[in-house]
Order: sequence, then C-alpha cells, then structure tokens
Amino acid sequence: MRAEPPTQGGTVTSGDNSPAIGFVGKLFLSVFVGDVVEFADKAKSWGGWNWPPFLLVVSLGSYALISAPDGPLRQFLWVYLAIVAAVGLALVRLISPSGEKRARHWRVLMSATAVICAVAGTIGMDHLSEHGEIDVTGRTGITAGTVTNGSRLRLVVDSPADRSRLRLTLTIRDAARSSQFCAPETRYSAQLRGNASTRVENVESGRTIEFPLGGLQGEIDVRITLLTDEGCLMNLFVEDAVLHD
Repeated sequence: MRAEPPTQGGTVTSGDNSPAIGFVGKLFLSVFVGDVVEFADKAKSWGGWNWPPFLLVVSLGSYALISAPDGPLRQFLWVYLAIVAAVGLALVRLISPSGEKRARHWRVLMSATAVICAVAGTIGMDHLSEHGEIDVTGRTGITAGTVTNGSRLRLVVDSPADRSRLRLTLTIRDAARSSQFCAPETRYSAQLRGNASTRVENVESGRTIEFPLGGLQGEIDVRITLLTDEGCLMNLFVEDAVLHD
C-alpha cells in the first residue's frame, strides 16, 4: 500500500499547488493573459487578475507617448494605432463580464494581444527616437531678400546632424510677379559647404534633394547658387527640411 504525502491542515505545501507558487505563477501569467488564472484555478471569477495586464498596457502606452520625438506625424501612425488597439482591447477585457468557458478563450486572446501591441508600440517609439525622421524646417534659415542670376545664398540648419542625411525642398518665386514670370525657368545648384562631392545641379522649384551628412560635425551649412534669366528678381523659401537615416 502506497504511503500518502504528509499534509498540514489539508494544505499542500509543495508542488504546483502550493500557495506561494500558485500566487506567483498567477501573478506572472496575469501580466500576459489575465484570464489564464481562471483556467488554472477553475474559479468562477478572477476579474481582479485582469488589472495587471491593463495597467501594464497603460504604462507602456504612456511611456511611448511621453518619449515621442519630433518628426512628421505619418511616421508615428502605426505606433499610435498599436497603442490605441492595446488600450482598447485591455479596457474591453477589463470591463467585459465573465461568461462561459468557451468565451474565456477569446478574452485570454484579447489580453495577450493587448500586451503584444503595447510592447510593439513602445519598441517602435524607441526605434523612431533613434532612427526616425526629424523635421527641422522651422530651424532652417536661408539668406533673406531678393536675389538675381548668379546670387549665392547660405542655408543653415540650426540643429545637430543627428541623422545621416538631409532632405531639402526649396521653393522659388518671382519677387515682382506683376512684371515678370521667371520662376518656371529658374534653377539653382547646391552643395554642403566644403564638400564638392555633394553638389547637385539644375534643381527646379519644389524638387526634393538630399545630402549625405556622413558624420558631419557642427552646423549643417548648404551653399546655393541661383540660375535665372538676367534681370529677373527672385525669392527663395525653405518648404521642407528633414533629417533622416
């Protein structure tokens, strides 16, 4: 006859069903799937175990939003969608009533998906902080005033070169619109100061150009030469300036 394991007051003190292991295990699992503790415990309701994944999702989402860097909104779209989906799923799971066992599988999936989306959004935001686009249009200045054929201008980006490339778009307009129409035929050439290999020629208004920064130290300085018909008076404006990898 096989001996029974010793017990104290009917309480198991070792193995998977011990109070300590059971609590820690449920706490760990609840962070990821919440409702799984219902299966393990075979209890009718363990709604309190769905708070850990909800709080985790909210914490990760808040961190991602607070740490969001500057840059074009379009690059953050998928991150924001992941955070919204995570919070929405976690909230629905938190407030949804307990149901039959078959429905619990769907609630477990909702909790797990919410946590996965929140983690993906946080990792994505960290990646954008290191490698995302930085809009520096508002920090880019160009020589002011009216210019003519052969005029040389200086464009300076008042921002460190935190990325490997500068994407630049300039707009050319007639200074005297009532008496001339030179903008369509006006072009310019541009290069980074002291780096002839970056030179681009015959750039028209509104065309986007790029400069490899290649570990540039100090301010970003672009030298521009205007090419237009003799007698034409022109103005140049910075339409878009973005640092990116």
